[in-house]
Formats: sequence, C-alpha cells, structure tokens
Amino acid sequence: MLHTADVHLGSDGYGDAGQRAAYRERERRVFRGLIDRALADRVDLLLIAGDLFDHNRVADETVAFAHAELDRLRQPVVILPGNHDALDTGSVYDRRDVGDGRSHVHVIRRLNGQAIDIPGLDVLVWGRAMEEHTPAFHPLDGIPGRDRRRWCLALAHGFFYEDRHQPERSSPVFADEIRHTGWDYVALGHQHVQSNVSQGPVTAYYAGAPVAEWSGAPPGGSVLRVELSEQHGVRVEPRPIC
Repeated sequence: MLHTADVHLGSDGYGDAGQRAAYRERERRVFRGLIDRALADRVDLLLIAGDLFDHNRVADETVAFAHAELDRLRQPVVILPGNHDALDTGSVYDRRDVGDGRSHVHVIRRLNGQAIDIPGLDVLVWGRAMEEHTPAFHPLDGIPGRDRRRWCLALAHGFFYEDRHQPERSSPVFADEIRHTGWDYVALGHQHVQSNVSQGPVTAYYAGAPVAEWSGAPPGGSVLRVELSEQHGVRVEPRPIC
C-alpha cells in the first residue's frame, strides 16, 4: 500500500496572489504524481492520514480535482479527515463527500471510531474522525483489539509524544497508545517530516507532507510504500512521487 498525509490541497497561504497560485499548482502536481505512483507500483490500497484539503473553505473546483484524480484509481482508498479538514460544521466532506458515487473511496466519518473492511483484501482499516483539534481529542481512543485473522491498519492524525504526560499540543498520540494497539501498522499524519515512531511490535510512521519543505527531503516529494507479508512482516520504504 501507499501511505500519505498532509497534502493540503487548496492552500491559500504563502505570499502574494501569484505565489499562492504557483503553490497551489505545485500541490496539484504532487498529488497527481502521487496517484501516478500508486498506479505505477500497482499497490492494493492507498491511505491518506488527514489533511487532504488545507481547509474546509476550499473551492468546489479543488474538490472536483481531487475527485478526478481519485477516479483514476480502482484500488481502495481510505481517507481520514485531519485538523485542517475536520468534520466540524461546514466540513468539506459534508459539502461534497469525496467518496460520493465511488465505491473504492472510503471517508472515515465516525467521531468515536470506524472500522472499514476492505473487500478483496485481508485488511481491516480503523480510524477516528476529528471534529475539533484540541488536547482532549486522542486519535487512537477506542481502537478495538487486533483481529488476528487479518492485517490490521490504523489511521491517526495528531502530534506524537514519547512519554505520557499532559499534552501541550492538540490531538496527542502517545507512544504507549501505539504499542498497546497491537496492530500491524499505524499510518500517521500531522507532522510534516517523515519519521519512524514504531513501538515494540507495532510499526508506526509519519508519511510526512508530500510537498516537502524540510531539509533532506526529495525535491519532488515522496510517499511511503508499505509491504505486508507473512514471511517478512511489515516493510516500509520512501518512494519518490512520479
């Protein structure tokens, strides 16, 4: 599968009108390349761990662009709303659901957690939709026990803490929460640098923002390819965006 997050389509920041337009075009080029990578690698599943959109006020034309790109895939896609495109009043997902009429696109919408059984794959995907980005929201709260008959994949969007303490930032994800899930892979979003935060037997990664601004990032952006096998377990590698 491919794991990405923090695409931020429709960003309205970054300088004057010309600079903003150029940045938005770069975002689209990167997302288009990400879909190309999924097709080229013939992956079975695409996970988007929050902030597909930069905010809930994005233009309908931006949503239509995302629709058109996802329509190029026949592989299942699971999208978790993040803090930028949260499921609050006026959410982009209420205005026009990216999954409308698309049986292969699944948007996690339940605020207390939702499990999605992917047809044709021995895979269960779970996530908890965010309504409000606050320290009281814990993205992994309510995750069920692991189903040992299938690969179990969790999506979470929030800030990672190595130690358990009163969080200073919103939507905390604690190391012990990851470890105690017992799941095979936790696909994380919110922190824009690719990083490995695996805990014990649980593999967990931040995919990083595909429009990469951090030092050492591939100039064209990258996405994580995750391979699941009985023989080798979970393998993760960065893949350049096409």
